[in-house]
Amino acid sequence: MRAVTTLLCILTVSACLLPEVVRAQSDDVPEHYSGSLGFHNTTAPLGGRYWFGGQKVGLDFGLGFSSEPAPADGESLKGWAIEAGVPFVLKNWDKVHLLGRPGVMFESQEVQTSGPTEPFDTDSETNLSVTFEIEAEIFIVNNFSVSASHGLGFFQFSPAGDGDSTTSFGTLGNNFSHIGFHVYFFGPKG
Repeated sequence: MRAVTTLLCILTVSACLLPEVVRAQSDDVPEHYSGSLGFHNTTAPLGGRYWFGGQKVGLDFGLGFSSEPAPADGESLKGWAIEAGVPFVLKNWDKVHLLGRPGVMFESQEVQTSGPTEPFDTDSETNLSVTFEIEAEIFIVNNFSVSASHGLGFFQFSPAGDGDSTTSFGTLGNNFSHIGFHVYFFGPKG
C-alpha cells in the first residue's frame, strides 16, 4: 500500500506541474469540440474525455460492468470497473495529440466460493492499476479520434477469500486490437 501512496503522490505533483508543461506547447492544435464520448480502456468502455485550458489538459473517465451466468442455475457473477485519467498535451501536430496520461483503474469481479453441493456463495476479487502512459490521439476527421498508448504501471491484485494481495510493476501497451476512440460533439472548440 505504501507504493500506491507514493505513486499517487508522484502523479499529484506531476499534475500540479502540468500548467508549466502545456504553456510551452505549440498553437498547432487539432480543431475539435472539447467534450466527447468514447473510451481509453476496453475494460471501462462507457466514458468520455473533456479538455480544459485551451485543450491542453483533459479528464478521462470510464465505467464498465458485466453479469455472467454462474455454474449454479439461475445465479450470476457480477463485475464492474471504474477508470479515470488526466491526459495532457506533450506535443501537437496537425490532427495529432501526443499525450502524457497518468491514470487509475479499479476493478471488482465476483467469483463463486461455494462447492457444487453447497448453497451458492460469492466473494469479490479486486484489481487496482495506477499507470502513466504516452498516448497518440490521431484525428481521422475533425471530431473523431482513435488512440493507442504504452507506458508503465503499478498493479495490485486482491484475491477472493483470505488470500494475500500481490503487487507488481511493469510495462503495458494498448495495440490495434484494444484501440481507444473518442467522438467529440459538445463544448467549445479548440
